[in-house]
Amino acid sequence: MASRGGTAAGIRSGRGFLLMLGVIAGCAFLLRLGVWAELGAVNGGRNSVYAPSVLTDLATYMKLGREMAAGEYTGPFYYQPFYYAVFLPGCYLLSGGSIGFVIFVQSLLGAATSYLAGLASARLFGKTAGCIAAVFTAISTPLLLNTPYHQNETLQTFNLMLLFYLALRACECWNLKRWAAVGAVTGIAILTRGNINFFLPGLLAALIWAGRQHKAGPGRIAAAAGLFAAMVLLVQLPFALHNTRVTGKLSGPSTAADAVLALGNSPEAPAGGRDPELPAGPMEYPEAYGRMMNRAENGVGVPAQMFEWMRREPAAFFELQLRKLLLFWDWREIPNNVSLLGPGGGAESSLILRWLLPGRSLVLLPLGLAGLVLAAVRAYRRRDVRLWLLVYCAAAYWAATALFYILSRFRAPILPLVAVAAGGFASWFLRRWRRSPERRRQLLLCGGGGLVAAFWLVSSGYEFYRNNLEAALARFCRPDGTVVAFGGTPYRLDYGPMTFGGWSEIEMRRGQKLAKRFPDFDKPGEAEWTLLADSAGRLRFRVNGRTVTRAVEHPGLVKLRFPVMPESGLFRLEIVDFPGKCSLLFDRQRNYGRSELDGAPLDGEWLFRLYDSPDPVK
Repeated sequence: MASRGGTAAGIRSGRGFLLMLGVIAGCAFLLRLGVWAELGAVNGGRNSVYAPSVLTDLATYMKLGREMAAGEYTGPFYYQPFYYAVFLPGCYLLSGGSIGFVIFVQSLLGAATSYLAGLASARLFGKTAGCIAAVFTAISTPLLLNTPYHQNETLQTFNLMLLFYLALRACECWNLKRWAAVGAVTGIAILTRGNINFFLPGLLAALIWAGRQHKAGPGRIAAAAGLFAAMVLLVQLPFALHNTRVTGKLSGPSTAADAVLALGNSPEAPAGGRDPELPAGPMEYPEAYGRMMNRAENGVGVPAQMFEWMRREPAAFFELQLRKLLLFWDWREIPNNVSLLGPGGGAESSLILRWLLPGRSLVLLPLGLAGLVLAAVRAYRRRDVRLWLLVYCAAAYWAATALFYILSRFRAPILPLVAVAAGGFASWFLRRWRRSPERRRQLLLCGGGGLVAAFWLVSSGYEFYRNNLEAALARFCRPDGTVVAFGGTPYRLDYGPMTFGGWSEIEMRRGQKLAKRFPDFDKPGEAEWTLLADSAGRLRFRVNGRTVTRAVEHPGLVKLRFPVMPESGLFRLEIVDFPGKCSLLFDRQRNYGRSELDGAPLDGEWLFRLYDSPDPVK
């Protein structure tokens, strides 16, 4: 790893290197234009690039941006507003409302991000690292995929890379102007997505640490910190004042925080928004989420509700956070508004996205993780504030994203910083391999072993946890299953979410006997049974000897409710008749030993939930 002064001087004198970064950035721009051309041509232009579904955030951003450009926007800012209240209106006003101009500008931002990643990595690790980081950023398929759509990921990716580069330069050449610029860009990044608030402690710590290294006095450091904080707040102030005026209460620049927090932090929440193998589409909204939002509307904020749950079930709360932290580094891209590899995803329509395999996260993430570990070791040994800042920013973004929920588009903005670290690791490994032939075995054991461990974590870590540890930890963390006792009639269940869950099918047959036990439940209740049907009709079954008939109103996932009176927490159900072909559903990722099929223990738990004090159901 090159020294700080030597690296900076080398970059200033390295016109060839800067030219190389310019060529890479140019290629990044052309790749983004190519992906735009391919995805924009799908279905004759009637696609999510130009005419997204009104149910998606893409259409919402497009609509809000046009309203802002026309001066017709009313109401509070719900989403973080910079993208649709500043960026999109600016593009529309300059181009007469052209969608293509927006994509062109986003392609330029992607190219600039590649250039900045190269500069940052070169300042930390040398020119070879800079070229590697720039290439990884240029060819990253998630970043390419996001470019031609109306969503704020491309802008935020640029914001984060610019923020890190400016902070890096401010640490190297400490003065008030540089830290004021860092504060302004931080405010813009927060206005684009609120999780950047997690960067504030690290940036302030870097300001103080670097100031002391440059022998700035306490007064000057305090002035820089005050100026930094003032710029962060000043950028956000107009939007916060607008929301405060419109809502009639003190408010920040966005009002969506409760909804985003509740979606990823309810007792029923999955770790990710959608299964990776699915096409683009909506996320799972469990009942507990709706109840949390109802309480929030009645004055109990979602952060307060999260704290209640953490105090009530600390092990369950932190197990969910662990799942999200693990899933963040999984190589798969979790779809939402757009999809990379699922049915109808970008790779089906774009040759660039399909064949640009080195741009997949399975390549970048392991190298980046290994690079972050290397940077942490070097930061500790050398007391280098710049390396510490790289590690902090990556860790802060990781934690901030996991606090909400994991989607590919939420992870994408940190990929250039991961590329900076990946460039550092790759250049360090190659340099050590060339210069120290006698120590290659040690290098393979340490560096190669670390890379293999990172590759395993990225490629298999979450699935290993999901298939081998989650059920046991669920039994430990939630011995009574999931119990939701707030916001309405209390209910309990032993199965997990469908998204990233272990839901499995068993073909339904007449005469099958199911048993389900809920501990310590000896009163009348109402059961909700989830199953799969291929046609509508009527389903008949016996519950503790009582015949019940329910209408299956549509094919697909069906939820039936019926009254039960468990005997010592146990109720038995026998299938009598059903329409067409039906399947029983159970969850392999939960196993409390409380479900049976035909008298034998089930390797999982049936999809029943039990409500207290039901309304009469016939």
